[in-house]
Amino acid sequence: MRPQTSPRVRPLVALAIAAVLAAAPARLAAQAPEEAAIAVLHRLFEGMRTADSGMVRSAFAPGARFAMVNARQTPPAVRYDSPDGWIAAIATSNRAWDEQVYDVKASVDGGIAHVWAPYTFYLNGAISHCGVNTVSLLKVGEEWKVTQIADSRRREGCPDPLKK
Repeated sequence: MRPQTSPRVRPLVALAIAAVLAAAPARLAAQAPEEAAIAVLHRLFEGMRTADSGMVRSAFAPGARFAMVNARQTPPAVRYDSPDGWIAAIATSNRAWDEQVYDVKASVDGGIAHVWAPYTFYLNGAISHCGVNTVSLLKVGEEWKVTQIADSRRREGCPDPLKK
């Protein structure tokens, strides 16, 4: 037997449900820019994993660049490069590259975003190196596009996020 509610309670319940449902899109909209920026990074690494250079290229804005610190030189040297060579290499990688990001955080202000993404890079299923990607994005039309990726690289102390 179903309990009966009084006719006066029904409108209050309906009003409470409507208020909860009305507030949900506002909460989701507040998170949407950060989630959208992070989704670009996930798309980029999915393209790398599947050797889909077109998918990877679609994540970048024209004129995007890589910034690297070569700690193997003394003193360490900063180097800038276009992603073109890396994107071309993805097409011939035979799905051997797998960069797993975890604990990803994004900050957004209007049309600019920054994503901080620790990563572990696997080559043919074995850990090769790890570090942190810092990714700058701009809103181009309705899409987030990567304008720069800078990363650190080390071979020691690499976590294995695939075993979590």
